Amino acid sequence: MSGNGPTTAIEIQSNAALLLGKKPFTTIDDSDAFALSIQKLYDMVVPAELGSGAWKFAKRQTQLSLINGFDPDFAEFSSAYDLPGDALNVVRIYPNVHYQIFENRIYTNTTSSLWMEYTYSVPVTRWNAPFKAYITAKIASLSAASVAENANLMQALKMEAKEYLVKAMFLDGQNSPNRKLIDEPWIRVRGSRYQRSNGGVRY
Repeated sequence: MSGNGPTTAIEIQSNAALLLGKKPFTTIDDSDAFALSIQKLYDMVVPAELGSGAWKFAKRQTQLSLINGFDPDFAEFSSAYDLPGDALNVVRIYPNVHYQIFENRIYTNTTSSLWMEYTYSVPVTRWNAPFKAYITAKIASLSAASVAENANLMQALKMEAKEYLVKAMFLDGQNSPNRKLIDEPWIRVRGSRYQRSNGGVRY
């Protein structure tokens, strides 16, 4: 769910400028030091946030491509797979095998089908509205000290970013609802012997 608001990186950066009392912009001019500084902050903050693993909307799964006939030339590994081109960080590998990442490849000891869950650079159009506001306020707060030279403004922007962060995390959490608890009264299972199986606890 993308929500309303800006739909491009430039619009996010321009909105951050507005929070600092600066004029908005639609392009980055190499002669505009302020716009360039906002862009650099954006390029630093956004990949770090999306790659943190904290955001469900920034995760995806894909089957990895085995590199046929490739010899990793490592005694520890026998095969390699290509990493997705849009991957920021690996969350987990299915099935759970020993692996090591070198540059844009995963080295391992299997040739079986491997799936990877990973974080990626989600386009702005896929961000929810509070996350857009959070990134905007965070970039502005990081710029406030040097651009506005106003400690009160910087603190206010930090607080605003924190408020939007909470809202964004709450909304993102709805992408993975909690599982319903199973009622198993103690009086019914009291004294029984149980064992664990692949399906869970069996009485």
